Amino acid sequence: MRSAATIQDFAAGQMNRLLNALAFQLHRAVKSPGEKEIHDVRVSIRRFSQGLRLFAEFFPRGEARKIERRLKRMLRLTSEIRNRDIALEFLARSNRAALRRRLEKQRKVYQGQFLETAGRWSARDFSARWRNRLSLGGV
Repeated sequence: MRSAATIQDFAAGQMNRLLNALAFQLHRAVKSPGEKEIHDVRVSIRRFSQGLRLFAEFFPRGEARKIERRLKRMLRLTSEIRNRDIALEFLARSNRAALRRRLEKQRKVYQGQFLETAGRWSARDFSARWRNRLSLGGV
């Protein structure tokens, strides 16, 4: 007979799924940091962050806060990239070439910072570490 799953089991399963999605999107964006890939990383960060808040009672408080701080920093960085992507799209047909060049240059700077940060996350196997720190197991 199967035992009934608890809400904690459900939370762990959902958070594992969200963490896997975040890791996938982050690795994808590192390989090709285009507009869509950066947007998808941002969506994954927001969803995982929401899960941390929704299921907060099941996680070690200090560990969840540390993870949220890291996520917030990465979200700020990807926001800077995304803001430039939107502005560049808006200015695509304009005669403001100097402004477009400046935005493209700024995007490259933020993209470099993103790649550096994402590289550190990957080198430290962030998803395995966070899974362990949140006591998610290998669901």
